[in-house]
Amino acid sequence: MRFERILTHRCTIVLTGQKIGETEYGKPIYRDVPIGNVPCRADQIRRKASVDQYGVDFIIENILFVGPDRQIPSDAKIKDIRDLKDRPVLEGVYTVEKAQPIYSKVRLHHYEVTLQKESDGNG
Repeated sequence: MRFERILTHRCTIVLTGQKIGETEYGKPIYRDVPIGNVPCRADQIRRKASVDQYGVDFIIENILFVGPDRQIPSDAKIKDIRDLKDRPVLEGVYTVEKAQPIYSKVRLHHYEVTLQKESDGNG
């Protein structure tokens, strides 16, 4: 099965602080540049953290899978993660905690990006 068939979600990747030009005085102009409609798949992975007298604690990690042609910089932000019917899959804005390339036997197969939800300032 081709990997692209499991990329059933779409997201926006925001490249932060990109140089987009210069002022008339030669000063660089920086802006966040969004790349929309990126094929991806968001998944939640439960990891067991610890067991104590009160039970088992689990940490839930949000993982984003993207194709081999879509390297995600560590300072990028991910938002608007939706399914193909435009329903939200993960709400909010996420930063990249870790981006890991995954290789098949001979070439880069895909990237797995561990997402960290950005604080909304209310907590």
